[in-house]
Amino acid sequence: MHEPVVHNNIVKRGCKKVVEIFDTWFVKYIIRPVFFLLPPSLLTMMAVRKGLQSEVITLVGKPIGEFLNHSALLIIVGTFLYMVLMKAIYAGIENYARPSRELEVGDLIALVRAIDIVVGDKTKRMSHEAKLIALKSDICGKETFNQITRPDQQIPLLITGLKNVFEYMDKLKTDFRVGLLKIEKNKPIDWYSFEPASFPPRTEAKALGATASTVSQCIKTKSIIVVDDIQKELSKKTKKERRFIKGSTQDSDNGSQLCYPLIHPATGKIEYVITIAGNRSGCLKEKHIELYDWIIKHFAVRVSLEHSLLIMKEKANE
Repeated sequence: MHEPVVHNNIVKRGCKKVVEIFDTWFVKYIIRPVFFLLPPSLLTMMAVRKGLQSEVITLVGKPIGEFLNHSALLIIVGTFLYMVLMKAIYAGIENYARPSRELEVGDLIALVRAIDIVVGDKTKRMSHEAKLIALKSDICGKETFNQITRPDQQIPLLITGLKNVFEYMDKLKTDFRVGLLKIEKNKPIDWYSFEPASFPPRTEAKALGATASTVSQCIKTKSIIVVDDIQKELSKKTKKERRFIKGSTQDSDNGSQLCYPLIHPATGKIEYVITIAGNRSGCLKEKHIELYDWIIKHFAVRVSLEHSLLIMKEKANE
């Protein structure tokens, strides 16, 4: 199963590999003790035991041997520092090997709860309909299908849930705005849903069809796009370099932007683009794309399911 963690560069991946090797049984219990303890132990014995002092002179020569034999305190202190240094180096490698961002238990709980709210709403509606049908002798299949399938309710709940997850994961209390753009012929045509409902998008959907917009770049590449700093992106010299358009953004506005394309399996086309905007620069980081992609997929697959129901309802009503 794909692990939702972030490994930023080759050095970090190399450090992770070193830690994995050092955690194997043979290295952990055989090699590491020998490497860490044997050199200091030998040096200490040479410094304090008379019988070994003459052997040191024979082994390394008289000048170095006499220096070692007359510097017992220095050797003892040095061996202690050696052990401290080795442990510090390994701890540094182990610390650097950790992903710069990974899902914590609380993040996973927030994800499950957000999805449970959507599933719970659907369960409640279906249970209510099943109770009514149990009392009827004459049942209309079309009417029942229309009652239990409500993508117009489910999709906004999914967008709300996604917003809640990102706000929970953010440690600096960033305000996030999450929207769902309807796409036709690879162009945004309307905001299907957005959260919070009291703060609608300031830029019209069709304006986001501009080539340099994050939405258009996302549609063009059919992949998730993250802009760490919108003002920095706007300061780029040419439009070809930019992945964000000014729209209704003010010069004093700071923030980050994310766009995720939702390709429907039945049509093979991008039917929606999920947009996430935070009001603080760096609240979304491009280096964390792998993590964001993993989280959003859990909501995107359910939006895709509701879109399938929407297509079937439209055809059924025709």
